[in-house]
Amino acid sequence: MDEVLGEIGRVLREELGMKRAVRPGDDLVRDLQLDSVGLLTLVVGLEDRFRVALKEEDAVAVHTVAELAALVLRRREEAAAC
Repeated sequence: MDEVLGEIGRVLREELGMKRAVRPGDDLVRDLQLDSVGLLTLVVGLEDRFRVALKEEDAVAVHTVAELAALVLRRREEAAAC
């Protein structure tokens, strides 16, 4: 989980210019103020880094940094099982 959380922080800092520290409980929209482009940038960065595919229906259920990290880990495990 720490690896995924670290990568979320890296993408937010390096690709979206976020200056503040990111916490697992942060809401992606409310706390981090990500718009649709920011969310897409974050998702694409995670997909590229972890070689997973995040589905649109997944995005509806994800609100916090921790939920996003858990989703990436689930997709990673599913990909490894195939």
